[in-house]
Amino acid sequence: MRIFASAMGQIDNVGDTVLRRAFLDALREAGELQVFVGSRADSYLSGLGLHDADRLFRTSTDWRREISRSTLREASVYAFNAGEMELQRAYALRYLRLAPHLALNRLRGGHAVHTGFGVRQNTKWRIPVAATLRLCDLVAWRDDYSLAAMGLGRIAPDWAFATGAADADLLASTPDRPLLAVSVRYNGRRPDSEWIQAMRGLAGAFGLQIVAVSQIERDGPLAEELAVKLGGTALVWDGPDHAEQEVKLRAVYQRSLLVVTDRLHAAVIGLTEGALPLVIAEGGHSKAARTLDAVGIKGATIGWTLPDAAALERRARDVISRREPILRHVVEARASLSELTRAIRKLTE
Repeated sequence: MRIFASAMGQIDNVGDTVLRRAFLDALREAGELQVFVGSRADSYLSGLGLHDADRLFRTSTDWRREISRSTLREASVYAFNAGEMELQRAYALRYLRLAPHLALNRLRGGHAVHTGFGVRQNTKWRIPVAATLRLCDLVAWRDDYSLAAMGLGRIAPDWAFATGAADADLLASTPDRPLLAVSVRYNGRRPDSEWIQAMRGLAGAFGLQIVAVSQIERDGPLAEELAVKLGGTALVWDGPDHAEQEVKLRAVYQRSLLVVTDRLHAAVIGLTEGALPLVIAEGGHSKAARTLDAVGIKGATIGWTLPDAAALERRARDVISRREPILRHVVEARASLSELTRAIRKLTE
């Protein structure tokens, strides 16, 4: 059975290709992949782990035409593109336009899956989206907030948890690591002088060298600025290739004791290489904090406003003291994703 899936993501975001690579790997076990990549350059595609047998579609016209032909001729699987969901009018209309295809495909014995999603903010547009999702065989959200907002489906980890070091290597990894990685979004709150001093103090308390990393290319200028202020070094993009940047990022995370970040996939990818997260979250509405909480990794958040350096150090020591159970939660998350992969494969057997 053919499986239709879009792999579109941000062209400068390693996290987008990491999670989609894991998602495509899961789908590939169930059938013949038909992948919409649009006009994305090879530098983006490098991070997707595409196979020679995968059929790629470069224009939306060809993509829609092939889906329409498939709907009229055969049963297939439609897999919604994983990632963040914005419950806005245009997004809801896109789902509603898909509903007739999903319904007819279902009548022909086809299926639809909608997994690996997180809702950015709950709005009234959840109603038409949820109505469309009732035509899906599998619906899974990466956090409790999203499940509660949409009112149907189940919880399953973010697909990026499926990547990284092997389980045995992850659990055997040592806390004797020399780096403190810092990954901060370019368009979020800028760290103030007190926060900078607290981070420098944290690195000093554990004898760590600070590396400001840019998981998204747009974060690069801020990473370089933070590296200077923090007395560390910076890892930024030196080219557009996703696979190359991912290798460099993972090399840093493999040597990092902690990752301080407000980026969801900096925390997740770091975890898959044995780096423990300190997630910057204000008011409990951080998607990174929610996603980690859903896999059992709790009590790993800090704020932009830090009470004092001693409190930050205590939080870090608490997280480090729970290293083994935290990494076991990563292994358990992978087991959940393996179960979800089997459920997708079972649809086409």
